[in-house]
Amino acid sequence: MKRFLSAILLLPLVSFAQRQVAITLDDAPIMALPGYYTAAQRKATNEKLLQQITLLRTPVSIFINGAHCIIPDNQQLLKKWADNQMITLGSHTLNHPNCADLPIDSFKMEVTINDYIIKAVAKDKPVPYFRFPYNAMGKDSVAQAVRIGYLKEKGYTAVPFTVESSDYMFEQTYQEALKKKDNTKAKAIGEAYIRYTLFSFDYFEKLAREVFGRDIPQVYLCHVNQLNADYYTTLVKALQQRGYQCVSLQQAMQDKAYDTPLYDHRQYGFSWLFRWIPDAAIRKSHLRNSPEPDKELAVFKSL
Repeated sequence: MKRFLSAILLLPLVSFAQRQVAITLDDAPIMALPGYYTAAQRKATNEKLLQQITLLRTPVSIFINGAHCIIPDNQQLLKKWADNQMITLGSHTLNHPNCADLPIDSFKMEVTINDYIIKAVAKDKPVPYFRFPYNAMGKDSVAQAVRIGYLKEKGYTAVPFTVESSDYMFEQTYQEALKKKDNTKAKAIGEAYIRYTLFSFDYFEKLAREVFGRDIPQVYLCHVNQLNADYYTTLVKALQQRGYQCVSLQQAMQDKAYDTPLYDHRQYGFSWLFRWIPDAAIRKSHLRNSPEPDKELAVFKSL
């Protein structure tokens, strides 16, 4: 026994702490970009994303807009997501409106009809989560409390995010390059997206340590689109190199950080790491200095 203990003490110290990230995909089964996606492109994008998620065994939560699923082809795409064991389902309203602009009865209708459409396809698979389009929860704290209270009655947990990298903006520029068959430019945009995403993670990691004094599980918000289908594996491997383990949304939100009260109730979406800062002056300073994709994208718009 003494020899065993001595051997243990002589082993090098290893840190078992690991960063965690829950990946969430909005606008399933496809991000709406009028004029860009053909039916074949929608199918290929969904299948490619699902294939990589399955191969990499990364738990992912998707947030569904039911209006997209009225088309039979899209219903089949949604069924593939629902049948995949790595996927957790969430609601993203029927038509993706700004819910802060909706009367409460209209908001309830958006949620209820979306429930019906999702469950008609997903059958008995649970749908535990809800994300507000644009992360616009309501025009003020009172309106937000009413909407979130209704979601709780329906069995939903309203989902925040801590990191996003404006992938929808990169996606539009990416699609423009692909449409012109400029594969060199498209590749450069994809690489810029990964670079900017990692820069965003770096920023919000530092902010989390300032707010909580430690790393917290991050919730990354992105979208079902071709850019992510083409660069999902690259992104996951880059995050793993930064020490991240991909975990489920449920596991990430068990961290006590996600019980922190909100101190900012503006209707438009920005990271909950800002909303969790009690001091308004400090919060504004961080918001002013937060990552913006404009410089990355300006290069491509000028070409």
